[in-house]
Amino acid sequence: MRYCLPFILLFGLTTFAFAADDAKPAGDGAEKITFDDHVRAIFREHCFTCHNQNDAKGGLNLESYGATMEGGASGEVVIEQDLESSRLFALISGAETPKMPPGSDLIAKEKQDIIQKWIEMGALENSGSKAKKKKSSGLAMSGPVNTGKPEGPAAMPESLWKQPVMKLDGSGAITAMAHSPWAPLVAIAGQQQIALYNTDTLKLLGVIPYPQGIPYILRFSRNGELLMAGGGRGGYSGSVTLFDVKTGKPIVTVGDEYDVVLAADVTPDHSQIALGGPQRLIRIYSTADGSLLYEVKKHTDWVTALAYSPDGVLLASGDRSNGLFVWEADTAREYLNLQGHKAGINAVSWRSDSNVLASAGADNDVKLWEMVEGKNIKSFGAHGGGAEWISYTHDGRMVTAGRDNVAKVWSADGKELKKTPGFADMTLRSVFNHDGTKIVVGDWTGEIRVYNVEDMKELGKLRAVTPTYEQLIASLQTEIGAFDKNAADTGAAAAAAKQAWDNHLAAIEKTKQSSTSTQTALEAANAQAEATKKIVADAEAKLNQHKQEFAATDAETKKWAAEIAQAEQSLSQVSAKLATYGKQIEEKSSVMVALKGAQAEHQKQLDELKSGTAPKEQAQQAAAKKVADLDAKIAEATKQKEEAADDQKESKQKEIDTLSQERTAAQAEVDRLTAEPKQAVEAVAAKEAELNKDAEMIAAAEAEMKTLEAETAKANQEKASLENALASAQENKKTTDAQKAAAEQAMAAAQKSQQEAAKQLADQQNQLKKYADEMSKLAEQMKKLEEGKANLEKDLNDKSAAAQAAAEKATAAKQELESLKQEQAEFAAYPAKIQAEQQAMLTGLKTQEQLIAEAQAQQAEMEKQMEAKLAEIAKLKEALDKALAEKSAVYAKLSEQKKMVEQGTDEMGTAQAKLEELKRQLELLQNVYQ
Repeated sequence: MRYCLPFILLFGLTTFAFAADDAKPAGDGAEKITFDDHVRAIFREHCFTCHNQNDAKGGLNLESYGATMEGGASGEVVIEQDLESSRLFALISGAETPKMPPGSDLIAKEKQDIIQKWIEMGALENSGSKAKKKKSSGLAMSGPVNTGKPEGPAAMPESLWKQPVMKLDGSGAITAMAHSPWAPLVAIAGQQQIALYNTDTLKLLGVIPYPQGIPYILRFSRNGELLMAGGGRGGYSGSVTLFDVKTGKPIVTVGDEYDVVLAADVTPDHSQIALGGPQRLIRIYSTADGSLLYEVKKHTDWVTALAYSPDGVLLASGDRSNGLFVWEADTAREYLNLQGHKAGINAVSWRSDSNVLASAGADNDVKLWEMVEGKNIKSFGAHGGGAEWISYTHDGRMVTAGRDNVAKVWSADGKELKKTPGFADMTLRSVFNHDGTKIVVGDWTGEIRVYNVEDMKELGKLRAVTPTYEQLIASLQTEIGAFDKNAADTGAAAAAAKQAWDNHLAAIEKTKQSSTSTQTALEAANAQAEATKKIVADAEAKLNQHKQEFAATDAETKKWAAEIAQAEQSLSQVSAKLATYGKQIEEKSSVMVALKGAQAEHQKQLDELKSGTAPKEQAQQAAAKKVADLDAKIAEATKQKEEAADDQKESKQKEIDTLSQERTAAQAEVDRLTAEPKQAVEAVAAKEAELNKDAEMIAAAEAEMKTLEAETAKANQEKASLENALASAQENKKTTDAQKAAAEQAMAAAQKSQQEAAKQLADQQNQLKKYADEMSKLAEQMKKLEEGKANLEKDLNDKSAAAQAAAEKATAAKQELESLKQEQAEFAAYPAKIQAEQQAMLTGLKTQEQLIAEAQAQQAEMEKQMEAKLAEIAKLKEALDKALAEKSAVYAKLSEQKKMVEQGTDEMGTAQAKLEELKRQLELLQNVYQ
């Protein structure tokens, strides 16, 4: 593996431990990073073995600050405040090859950081140094740039033959390739021909015959109107020809070399052509007359690269032994000697502003040179084994080809942007298309691929060995079958998409109509519900009114019933008193017996109550357990309701309601059973109290006996009064009972009316909910239909467009087929046409020769007449005036005849030139196309 020698031994093999105290990276508020205090110690440890004053490998001495900043044989290696352009750091960090130090690990990361900060802070020499203004690396594009872009449409081939010059089975290495700067047009070198392809369609546009041999260099002129081809036959001949891009016709050919032309270029104004090759010379010719203007003998090996700067001021040249020069284009005087490459120069290319020259070498490297002092402002290892080609595009990006079997795209500052997949062999040529979106790459095996730069997707392949008309027609006929099938398939798909679109629109319309109908029904139902709500309200108002009336009459009835009960009770009491008064003495003993019997009965009841307490407590516990079980079931049902679907929640709620009712009844039973033991105790106490009361009553009865007689009279009077009051109350109650019955009947009727209206309202509200649900479903359906409409419309448009494109493609292919067939027929008839034109020219020439001979004879006759007249003048002095007049007339006729002779001669010359051109074309058809 060959490396760029200025840096191959940038660092020595021996490494030593680096003391942390010797240098510290500079941060915010830290000391300056300088060469003397920090960097020199790192260089001493790792670099001085190979890069010292006595042994400066690659011309680089790192012992002193001045020598370090001066750089090596290939230029500066440290650019203040520009880390990316400082190749020293790129090599020690491993970003570029060869990695340094060679044969050992990279230096420690903390040491790299120190060198990085040193460069970024301005590459200071010592603590007293100040950072200089940041140097321009020359990598930035400067403008304005004279692009050479034509004002009108860029030149494209028109009516070129597509028949190959030679019928070959395969192509050899791609020797030359060029792309028009302004049109989708690439030119590819082949055996005795140049193939022109459209890089947008990848279609063959035509073939330019190159009978001189093989083109080794192709270049388009700056305006794209001319195609320059240089080449020839090895060891035999070489020349450079300019072709008109539109017609493919040669315009001028210069050079008569004894070997092939390997490198050539034409000036932007088309006035000069420079060429070079194995003869180690640069010859510069005038395109006006083909004369040799300059001959440069500076190169010591084959001239392999030539390129004029876009502004036409400079000419760059490179040779097989790493010689790289820049010349003044107008004078051919040496301008710069660019030293740095350690192997042959394979290609050079100018940036569009003419300020930077890029060179690609067999030493792997691409180098960028500024044109003020000729310094190397950037070097990067482009391809392992050697870089074979480099080409700029308008925006400053570069594309390279090399021996590592790939092509690469680079930014203006030398950063790798994209890389193609690998080829079978080394890539030889790579060019951008006119707008920089594609690259065309050719390799040693003859394979040519076209890539999209953005994603490096392969767009197709081109062929240096172009197909014949028969092959083109056969291929196109095969394609047409596929195109027709595709057109039929895409047409059917488009029809299906149209049907789906129509169905979708119909569904939308149907849904709209359903929505309108449902909305109308919803509005009508709303109106009915509002009317029913009024009926319900009226019924509730009447019901409330009748309830109030019923409540009033019920209160009156209860009042009179209470008074009747009170009167009856009072009468009963008085009657009882009257009955008791007479029998008090006799009854007291029976009362005593009765009280004792009651006491015994009460005791018996108390015992029964006490014996029944245990079963009641068990019943109460069972009832409490039932309540707990029901609570658990209600909780489980509530949980299931929360987890159930919407349509099952109602049934779950009913289950919860049923369980809740059972729980209420069970709780009531618990409360009842809980109260019963208490009631039993209270009953026992009451019974005991009654026994005590009986004893007291016996004592009291004896006292009361004395007052009974007095009270009897009083009781009879009270009885009479009470009987009168009872009769009056009974009459009043009878009246209020009738009123209450009437009010109750009216209330029942009002309640029935209210319930019917409420039921009707509930039915209507259910209907409203049904309509609302239906509207919601229709709205959701409409939403989905509207959402799907865009997708269907896009699908329809896409498939319609695809169907149209497929149909157009099939139609275009058929038109192209007819055009190819017609072109094939015209090509077959072309030799006969040329011969006919040649014969017509020959016939015309013979006619012209006859006219000239007759004019010459007339001229000779007139000259004889002139001589006779002169003799006559000499003899006849006396007839001088008459003779002079005749002389003038003869002179006039003679002048006219001379003009006729001269005009005939010019016409014959033009006809002979055209005849020569026809002969050349006929020879080309007969000798070149085989």
